Amino acid sequence: MAHTDEAEAHRLELLARAHDALAPTYEETLAANPVAVWMRAQLWKHYARAFAPDGRLLDFAAGTGTDAVHLAQRGAKVVAIDVSPGMIAELQRHAAEAGVHLDARVLSAEDLDQLEIEKVDGALTAFAGLNTIKDPARLSRNLAHLLNPHGRLVLHALNSFCFWEAINGLVHGQLPRPRQHVTQIGGESVALRFYDPFRLFHEAFARDFVLREAYALSVLVPPTWIRRAPRLAPLIFSLDRAAGRALPRAGDFFVMDLEKRAGQILS
Repeated sequence: MAHTDEAEAHRLELLARAHDALAPTYEETLAANPVAVWMRAQLWKHYARAFAPDGRLLDFAAGTGTDAVHLAQRGAKVVAIDVSPGMIAELQRHAAEAGVHLDARVLSAEDLDQLEIEKVDGALTAFAGLNTIKDPARLSRNLAHLLNPHGRLVLHALNSFCFWEAINGLVHGQLPRPRQHVTQIGGESVALRFYDPFRLFHEAFARDFVLREAYALSVLVPPTWIRRAPRLAPLIFSLDRAAGRALPRAGDFFVMDLEKRAGQILS
């Protein structure tokens, strides 16, 4: 057990160090990616449907806080956590610039059981924060404990299969292969876990949550294609929305909207 705890502490330290290095340029990098900009717009529309404007919300693996600040601007009372002190510093700077108050803390999503706050009405994470979390079943239990009855959980994460990535590989003479499970972030080798959304739900979240909705984002086109044909972007994104509803397992990312079960489900 001590060896396991030590290994997990080392993993979280590496994750924090990697994202500390990334923090100063993170939002600039996303803003230069037209597909990421479009995905964030889709997420904000989803948040508007899922969360009351004045609700209490938890943004875990919050990064530099673009979603947290947006929700606070709508009137939500937001608690935002991230394992990276650098990300939280950027988040606090963005909140100050926007003139909003939120509760920002350096804390890993794995340690949500240490978070002492009032119950929240909703929780969210976006842009692959979930893919860095080692134990999603534990995460589900901790989130269920923090959420009010019927509280909503919106997850945005990297899919285990990406249609456009597979097609792009075939065009270059490569057979489809599993997505890379170790990536370089801020000069560090960081392990990522890619998920099939429905398998993830049944294996990790079904005990505590009901699945309301699942769909994919970025099914059809890589960012480079949008940059090359910007005039076609509205049509491509419209087609992508339809494809994502029909093929929720096929996008670069998926979105899952979950609702906390009303009663305890016995193991």
